[in-house]
Formats: sequence, C-alpha cells, structure tokens
Amino acid sequence: MMRGIFAMAVVIAGSMGAALAQTPAEGPEIEIANPTATFPAQQRALPAAQVVERGDGLYQVNCMACHGADLRGGDQGGPNLLRSTIVLNDVDGELIGEVVRNGMSRMPANTTLDGAGIRAVAGYIHSVLARAERQGAPPRVDYALDILVGDARRGERFFGTECAACHSATGDLEGIAAEIDDPVNLQNTWVAGRRQGRVGGAAAAVARTVTVTTPDGRQWSGELLRYDDFFVSLRTPAGDYRSFSLVDGQVRVEIDDPLRRHAELWAELDDATIHDVTAYLETLR
Repeated sequence: MMRGIFAMAVVIAGSMGAALAQTPAEGPEIEIANPTATFPAQQRALPAAQVVERGDGLYQVNCMACHGADLRGGDQGGPNLLRSTIVLNDVDGELIGEVVRNGMSRMPANTTLDGAGIRAVAGYIHSVLARAERQGAPPRVDYALDILVGDARRGERFFGTECAACHSATGDLEGIAAEIDDPVNLQNTWVAGRRQGRVGGAAAAVARTVTVTTPDGRQWSGELLRYDDFFVSLRTPAGDYRSFSLVDGQVRVEIDDPLRRHAELWAELDDATIHDVTAYLETLR
C-alpha cells in the first residue's frame, strides 16, 4: 500500500515538473540591481536611470534636510532610511508613499509630490540601498551640488509674504549668507528654521514651551521635553521636572512652538520656491 502511494506521488511530481518545464517564460527579464548582494532588498530591480535621477533631485529638496545626503539621518533628526523596515519592505513606493502622503510621527504629510514623484523618490532610495555596504553603511557618495539656481527676486517676494512676520533681512537674518557660507546648509537651515551651531539667543528662540492642565484645574508650564501619544514632560522655570500620562485623555496640553509654521511649510513648499528663497538669502551678506 505504501509503495503504491509513493509511486503515485512520484508520478504526480514528475507530471508537474514536466508541465512546469514546458511552460515558456513570459514577460521581460528582471534586472537585478546588485546580483552579489546577500540582502534581498539590495537585489531589487531598479526603475529606469532617468527615474532614479529625478528621484535624486526630489529627495534633495524634500527629504535630505531630515534624512541626510547619505540617507542615514540629517541635521533635522530624521531616521536612518537604510535601516528602515518601511524602506526594506517597499517595492515601488507603495509603503514609502503612504508615509509621504500621510506623515508619520514628527514627519508632516507632503502634498506636493504626486504618485510619479513618490515612485521616483522610492526608486532613488532603493538605488542607494542597492550600493550600501555591510551593516547599513552608505555608499561613498560625494554631493557637490549647485543649488543656487532660483530667482532671488521671487524669493524676496515669498519672504515678504511668509517670513517677514517673524524674520527681518536687516535684523535676525542680517549677514546670514556670510555666516552660513555653504548654500546647502543655508537652504537646510531656513527650511528647518534652525541655525546650526548658533548659540545664545537663537537657541532660546526655537525652544518649545507647553502648558499642561490636569482634571482638577491645576496648571504647569515650562520647556517641552517630550510629547508623544503616551506622555508629555516639561521642565519648569524653577528647574523642576514634571511628566504627565496622556493615556486616559484627561490632561489638556497646549504647546507654543515657534517653529510650527516651518513644519507646516515642509508640506507646502515646492522645489522652485525653495530654490528662490535660498537664492534670496544668499544675497544677505
């Protein structure tokens, strides 16, 4: 009986193998990005070179300030994309696009990138990952960018409309281009609203403050230290540390963030406007 079952299994397996062998391959051959890589995400087929090139440009404008030129995290605290499970599991922008369109944690939603733009950015990110070295180290890439391609007059008009309420070309931003002589850093600085390496008044100017009101009506105010779905913590002017649970929803939290408008602009700025404002700020010497 067992010999009969075994013989039947051999016949079925042989028939299936023959059928599969006779089925012709259909569709174009898949190009492997890095055949020698041992990590599956590094072997993923990449889009056309022109798509990757477009994604490179879009990444520089929309993502580099937070995620860095090498994708390992930038000056504004974005996470390492080379180790991101979202990036590693993404195929053609479907997972990356969900985060870009809807935002996540501190990352605001981006409404300026369409589907093709998101897929281009995803393709570029995958192209960098394909060349990454062991342990998530980035490929050796030298970014020598000429970003002073905008119209300074248009940038000045945008500055007058969106920025002049808080900043002045003859006040806090006087000589900013001389102080930050690298145009890439200058662009990242104004988009984020922080001057890297600046001390004293600038640090105080970007400090976020918070007022927490408990169900019994008591209030605590001070510098915001942490705010997420579970806790809010602050340090009072007297130096006391306070932390409150947000799980039960009974605590009211009011945050005063001087950089809030900058965060909102991340989702509104397009490439041309970013370049225009950078070109204008470059004239402030």
